[in-house]
Amino acid sequence: MATSVIAVGDELLAGFQQDTNSHWLAERLRLLGFPLKRITVVTDRTEDVVEQLRRDLWDAEVEDVYCCGGLGPTPDDRTFEAVAAALGRELVTWQPVLERIQRRVDRMHAAGLIESAEVSEGNVRMARIPAAPDHVFRNRGGMAPGLLYLVEGRRLFVLPGVPSELKGIFTKEIEPEFLTGRSAAVVRELRFLFAVEAGFYPVMRELEASHSDVSVGSYPNFETRELVIRFLGDDPGRVAEAMDIVRRHVAPMGLTPIS
Repeated sequence: MATSVIAVGDELLAGFQQDTNSHWLAERLRLLGFPLKRITVVTDRTEDVVEQLRRDLWDAEVEDVYCCGGLGPTPDDRTFEAVAAALGRELVTWQPVLERIQRRVDRMHAAGLIESAEVSEGNVRMARIPAAPDHVFRNRGGMAPGLLYLVEGRRLFVLPGVPSELKGIFTKEIEPEFLTGRSAAVVRELRFLFAVEAGFYPVMRELEASHSDVSVGSYPNFETRELVIRFLGDDPGRVAEAMDIVRRHVAPMGLTPIS
C-alpha cells in the first residue's frame, strides 16, 4: 500500500512558490514506512481539488492521502469546501477550533500585533470544517486546524500549507499517534567515477525482470562526475543481491564502486 500527497495552490503552479511541503513529506513518510505513490499539485479551484481527492481516495493502492494548503482566511482558500464536497458532508463551525482562534487573537491583541481582539470573518472561516471529522489536530503555529477523516478504510489528512504549521502538526501529532510500527525501506547506493550511464542499461533491464521488487535508478552528477546507482526495497537481502549483480556487470568494464 502507498500514500499520496495533494498540494493545493495556484502559487505553486505559477512558479511563485516552491512546493517544499511535498518534498518534506515524501522523505518523512519513506523513513516511517509509508512510501508515496504520487504527488499531485492542483489549482485552488474547488472542482480540481474535489476531482483529485476522489481519484486518490478511490485508488485501491492508496491507504493514506495528505491534502495540503488552501485552509487560510481568504476567499481563494477553498480546501475545506472541496473536502466537504468530495466526502458529501456539510461545512460546520467547529466550536473548539473557533475557541482556539479566539484565544490566539486575544494573545496577538495583547502583544500589540493586531488592533482588535474581535475574531474576523476570515478567522471564523478557518473554523468552518467538513462535518464529523475523526480527529482534529491542534495547530500550535497558526489558526487553521489539521483534520483526519476515515473514508472507506483510507485516511485523509488535511493540513495547512504553511510549512512550519504543516511540520508542527505532522511531527507532534500525526507521526507519534498514527504512523508507528513500520520500518523504512532499505536504501543503498553504488557510486562510480567517470562512468557512462548508458552502459548500465543492460543490467538495469535484467534487474527489472529478476528483482522487480527492488527499485533501481541511475542519477548522474555532472559537477562531481559521479554516477549514483540507487537501490530501494523492503528486503535487505534482495537489495544486496541486486547490488552484487551490478558489481559483477561493471567489473569487465573496469569500473569499481567508490562507495
